[in-house]
Amino acid sequence: MIESLENWQFTPAVLAFTGVVFAVLLYIVAWWGAPFLHNIAGNVVQRIAKNSAIPIASQLTNRAVDLVFAAFALRLLGVTGNGQYAVAVVTWLYLKTISDFGLSVLVTREAAREPERTGMLLGSSTIMRIVVLVGVTPFALVYVLGGLAWFDLSPVSAGAIGLLMLSIIPGSYGEAVNSVFNARERMELPAILNIFTNLSRFGLGLAALFAGFGVVGLGAAALLATAISAGAYHVSLHHLNVRPEWMLTREQLSWFARVSWPLLLNALLLNLFFRVDVFVIQAAQGDAALGTYDAAYKFVNMLIILPAYFTLAIFPILSRFAVRSSDQLLSAFRMASRFMMIIAWPITIVTVFMATWMIRVLGGDEFLPASAEVLQVIIWFLPLSFVNGVIQYSLIAANQQRTISAAFGLAVGFNFLSNLVFVPVYGYMAAAVITILTEFVLFAPLAYAMHRHIGYPGWTGLLGRPSLGGIAMGGIAWLAIPLIGLVPGILLAIVAFVPLLWALGAIGPDDIVVARMLFSRARPTKPAESP
Repeated sequence: MIESLENWQFTPAVLAFTGVVFAVLLYIVAWWGAPFLHNIAGNVVQRIAKNSAIPIASQLTNRAVDLVFAAFALRLLGVTGNGQYAVAVVTWLYLKTISDFGLSVLVTREAAREPERTGMLLGSSTIMRIVVLVGVTPFALVYVLGGLAWFDLSPVSAGAIGLLMLSIIPGSYGEAVNSVFNARERMELPAILNIFTNLSRFGLGLAALFAGFGVVGLGAAALLATAISAGAYHVSLHHLNVRPEWMLTREQLSWFARVSWPLLLNALLLNLFFRVDVFVIQAAQGDAALGTYDAAYKFVNMLIILPAYFTLAIFPILSRFAVRSSDQLLSAFRMASRFMMIIAWPITIVTVFMATWMIRVLGGDEFLPASAEVLQVIIWFLPLSFVNGVIQYSLIAANQQRTISAAFGLAVGFNFLSNLVFVPVYGYMAAAVITILTEFVLFAPLAYAMHRHIGYPGWTGLLGRPSLGGIAMGGIAWLAIPLIGLVPGILLAIVAFVPLLWALGAIGPDDIVVARMLFSRARPTKPAESP
């Protein structure tokens, strides 16, 4: 079916109309809200479950939509076109991270602690983001002009970069509103809004592709969808009775700059760590090589939302624990890290065995076997990455964000230099291996900071037991697949994983208690100020 897309008639108009319909629904949801979800959770475990499960489900839905979109886009753009758009998207990611200036995390933390400052934080942080974006624009122009002149940057990539930069302006306000909802532990409404925003972008983006506008058309669709989304987020504010105070005084600017720069540095280094290889691959091997590598990375982008939204859900609670007691914070960290490891290992093992099938469905045979081989290697970064994310937010909750800047700096330095040395010689497969090794480089200083400022969690049992269970699961799959087939073999390994964890002591009676709290009958209640 997908191979015959060029035969479709009137597709651009139909898809554009679909995007508009979802945009209208977005505003309806923003006004109506989700009161049936607001008052579900009664205890701290249920609140964490709601505030992580709903956004994670939302983002998994969005990533599923993205993968469907990618299945069309990869075939319509081809390997080279995919590489051209990938470099534009990663450039936008860097500029967006810089303009955010760590304010998303800061506003969530401060509005959770002092709700009376919410309106001021909302308005002033939005203005601060735009000021920072204006400040970095000349550097973006230097990169684009230099890339066009010396590094074979495509003109269509440059055009897409410009459009995606413009999308950061309305996106800044949407991010600020989202932070306020996070601070109130009302993650469900932004999660639903994100689904309708993505569906609108899906329709508009495919319309642009089918109309023949290519990479630049995708950038324009993203700009339009982001502007629509920002308006919907503004409408949704009436659920919180919050109004932005549009003022950025010199004192506020100075406070943001002083408090947020470590958060900016951490976020920037984190994004540098993950995607600096894009620029090295594009400059050293061209758009086609980058397109091959990026096809595998589309699955990685889907998976990394799990720790991001889980840690975001528990962040307000971690922040309050940090004020009360280091023991409470350490206990919450142990539970969260163990949970993330138990989630990460089955995903890793399943991806290794199903990589070829996944890439064939996503991009077609044009991307095989190279993209599947990249995916089979790069996926091993996942378990430790999940834990590193929990450490990061725990340290931020303890107001120790400066201590993790050095850790990210070390990781980025290792990643960047290793990519510069090995990618020109060994290609994009070297970038995949370096991604895994960088997680270990990052973990060492983060673990030291955790031990020094919060406490020692017992790394051997915390990480070792789930890892042994994951490796044993992989061994079962490796033995079973030749005998009973791919899908039955993987299902058998998954079923065996939980008993393996119990036998190894990775899960125990405490986890049963948590499960009972999670599934106990919830009473409608107002959002609690403390767990």
